[in-house]
Amino acid sequence: MEALRRAARRIRAELYTRSGVDRRVRRRLDGTCAAILAYHRVLPADVAARACVEPGMFVTPESFRRHLACLRRDFCVLPLRELVARLLAGERLPERSCAISFDDGWRDNHDHAWPALREAGVPATIFLVTDRVGTEGDFWPDEVARRAGALAPDRLAALGLGTAAAPVLIEELKQLPEAERERRLDALRAATPDLAPPGRPLLDWDEVHAMARDGIDFESHAASHAMLTALPAARVLDELTRSRATLREHGLGAAGLLAYPNGSFDTGVMESARRAGYAAAFTTEPALAKLGHPLHRLPRIGLHEDVSGSAAEFHWLVPGRGVRQR
Repeated sequence: MEALRRAARRIRAELYTRSGVDRRVRRRLDGTCAAILAYHRVLPADVAARACVEPGMFVTPESFRRHLACLRRDFCVLPLRELVARLLAGERLPERSCAISFDDGWRDNHDHAWPALREAGVPATIFLVTDRVGTEGDFWPDEVARRAGALAPDRLAALGLGTAAAPVLIEELKQLPEAERERRLDALRAATPDLAPPGRPLLDWDEVHAMARDGIDFESHAASHAMLTALPAARVLDELTRSRATLREHGLGAAGLLAYPNGSFDTGVMESARRAGYAAAFTTEPALAKLGHPLHRLPRIGLHEDVSGSAAEFHWLVPGRGVRQR
């Protein structure tokens, strides 16, 4: 069934581009708004499959290069810091403005995304989870995807985890209080082997600095990647101030930008971001960023393999027939 849905999406996108509608939609980027793109990982398909990486978490190197070719040909790609500076000043943007961002700070950003960005001469910003730079292991949703895939549905149910597929289970776990989520994660860990592939999955500081010297910008994705809306105000402020301080110690984070972990934010989290000194913050709301938009809830368009594997699908999403212009 999923294969049929994927085929239908590709056919729709091909008809969309062949009709020329995509060129007309790009006119929406008329200098009053921009498309800010959000990626996570760039991984070969076989590596992603062996590691049970969720489809919504990666694009392949081949797809990413196709995206960059589309961006170079059809858009004006700005550094995110420049785009934000123009929004802050209320200045008009170049027509067809876009910016590229990555969340989390995966090592494959160094191994696969960076070479492609360098070849294309395209700028990008990586939002780092500062406590995790140079550490072993990945984030708990990735661990759940691996471990849940090793269990039959009835065994998941016996552990109090329901019978849903990993993406649904992960979303359900995100909604739980931190203590209850950890209890269920511990039960899953006790019942399954960790099939994590060898090697460190996240960037270390040497890799970060090498990329920074080459023009990649690094900004904050908070300190620990905790969902900020589930934390008390004092801990939210600590997450944000600590992350910003760490970046500045490394000579990074000069623009004062933040991407909310999991895209989760509310009025209290936005106020904490302002208090921590962030000039702007980004959500995962799929819309275009307009002049006059609240700067601590700027939207981004998420891109991943199962919805943007072809050039036509990329143009369906960027700037996007279905993407709202707020």
